[in-house]
Formats: sequence, C-alpha cells, structure tokens
Amino acid sequence: MAKIDKEAYQQRLDRITELFAAMVEKADAQSQLRCPYRDRHDRCTAMFSCRNRRPEAGGEGRDRCGHDGRFDYRDAWESKPETKVRAKRKIERIRTEARRRRAEKAGGKAPE
Repeated sequence: MAKIDKEAYQQRLDRITELFAAMVEKADAQSQLRCPYRDRHDRCTAMFSCRNRRPEAGGEGRDRCGHDGRFDYRDAWESKPETKVRAKRKIERIRTEARRRRAEKAGGKAPE
C-alpha cells in the first residue's frame, strides 16, 4: 500500500472545502429569494409550523406560502440565527487558512 502524502492530502481537503463553501454561499444567497417549501402553485409544503403559511381562500386544499421574497424566510423556524453567523465565520477562517498555506507552499506572501 502506498504511503499517503500528507501535504497533497491537505491540499485536496482545502480544495474540497473551498468548493463546498462556494456552494453553501450560493445556496444561502438563493435561499433568501424563494422559500424552499413553496411549490410552483405558491402552496406551502412545509411539514412543520411555519409562520409564513397563510390559509387558502375558502379553506380548501393546502395553505398558501406567504413568503413574498423580500425577507429572509429562514427566521420563520430557526430558533438560533446566531448559528449562521458562526458558520460564516468558520468558513472564512478555513478559506483564509487555506489561502495562507497555498501561498506559503508557493513561496509567496500570504494574501491579506
């Protein structure tokens, strides 16, 4: 069995972290535009109590989604919004550290 090169392994982990961080940021930005529990007919499909849910006119069928795209819907059910702030800080620390390690390996100065 070949021995694992720790530096190459760390570089791969850093690259994967960057890729996933970018995906998370994109998903986070898009999630603020449209509620993920809103279907194409503007009905609420959430299987939990969401304060954005509005009763359907006439009381028939599924309730409609009251999210209008002008606010971050996630606070409708998140009980600890500060976890988002902590996650964003952690992602930024990981990115900064990865940039610094790559710059050191390349013999350059770490970016500010």
